[in-house]
Amino acid sequence: MNNLRRNTYYEILGIHPKADMKLLESRYAGEVQFFQKLWESGVMEAREKLLELTKAYETLSDPEKKAKYDSELDFDFVLLDGKTKDPEMEEAYDNYRTTHNKSYKQVLDEFSNFKNELSDTLWKLKQTSIYMVANLIMYSLLVIATSILETSFPDQFLIYEALRPYPNFLFLFLSFLGYQVFKYKYLHPELRKRKSLRQKFEGTA
Repeated sequence: MNNLRRNTYYEILGIHPKADMKLLESRYAGEVQFFQKLWESGVMEAREKLLELTKAYETLSDPEKKAKYDSELDFDFVLLDGKTKDPEMEEAYDNYRTTHNKSYKQVLDEFSNFKNELSDTLWKLKQTSIYMVANLIMYSLLVIATSILETSFPDQFLIYEALRPYPNFLFLFLSFLGYQVFKYKYLHPELRKRKSLRQKFEGTA
C-alpha cells in the first residue's frame, strides 16, 4: 500500500478551488512552459509532471468534469489508493462517506464561512475595545481635571457637589450616542469592505 499523499488538481496547478478560468489557463500555460523546457533539456521526470498538469487542466477546465471531481474530493487526505494508512483514520473516512449528507467541498465551504465570521467578530470586538478604552481614558482625564479644579477653587465648586451625578450620566449618554455613530459610520462600512476584499481575493486566488 502506497501511503504517499497525492496532490489535488488544484494543488498541482497552484490555484484556489474558486479561481476563474482566466487564472486556470494562465497557471497551466506557465507550468507547462516551464516543464516543457526541462523535458527538452533532458529531464525525463518532467514528462510525468506534464501529463499530471494536463490531466488536472482537462478536468478543471470542463465544468461537468470539475463538478464531478469536486463532489468526489472527500477529506483532505487523498492518497494514491484512496485510503489512509492509519486504521482509525480509515474508519473515520469510511464513516464520513457513508453517513455524512454533505460533500467534503460543502463542509470546507461551511468551515471557511465560519472562520470568516469568527474573524469578523474578533475584528469588531477589537475595534469596540479600542473605543471603550478611549472612553475610559477621556473619563479619567475628566475626573482628574475636575478634582484639580475643585481643589484649586473650592468655593466655586460648592454648587458642583449637588450636581455631581449629572455630569456622569451625561458622559455615559454621550458615550452611548458616540458608539452608535462609531458603529454605523465606521464599523459597518469597514466590515463590508473586509467582506468585499475577501470575496475578491477568493475569486482570484
